Amino acid sequence: LVPVGADQVPHIEFARKIVRRFNELYKPVLVEPKALVGEVGRLVGLDGSAKMSKSLGNAIYLSDSAEAVRKKISMAVTDPARMLRTDPGHPSVCTVFAYHKVFNPEVVADLTKECKSASIGCVDCKKLLAQVINNFLEPMRERRAKYQANPKLVDDILIAGTERAREEGQKTMSQVREAMCLDYFGKQFE
Repeated sequence: LVPVGADQVPHIEFARKIVRRFNELYKPVLVEPKALVGEVGRLVGLDGSAKMSKSLGNAIYLSDSAEAVRKKISMAVTDPARMLRTDPGHPSVCTVFAYHKVFNPEVVADLTKECKSASIGCVDCKKLLAQVINNFLEPMRERRAKYQANPKLVDDILIAGTERAREEGQKTMSQVREAMCLDYFGKQFE
């Protein structure tokens, strides 16, 4: 399983096509990757554009501080037709509601009613969202701080992972060479 966003599924399908072709031509050696797309395959950008993107500057980063998250969410696009706090809102066109559906699904039904009846304003809705996202990100911030404080730990993890990947890669390449009848040099390639 390869965790990807919806926009990356074509890349996984391309890899699957290559693996299927190889396995048909030679023998079933390679495992077809399968895309794992979460319930939300694509998250709209904070500016309301098609998707959250680093290059568009409309993203929340896992490394953002709590204050940065609050600031970004406070600038997020909401219902353009809602001019006054007393105007009823339209959650279906609100970027903030798209995020609530992902990070705060248990309150979406209540927030929808409150928004449509104008009993909650966009500012309060954004504050709630910022709090929820910051609560979600806090354990990641703590882990990140631990690793930033101990670069040797990161190096050790990378070295161990590299070694495991090398071992698996060598096994797979050995099977590939054997399937293609290219193993006549024996262990020379490994």
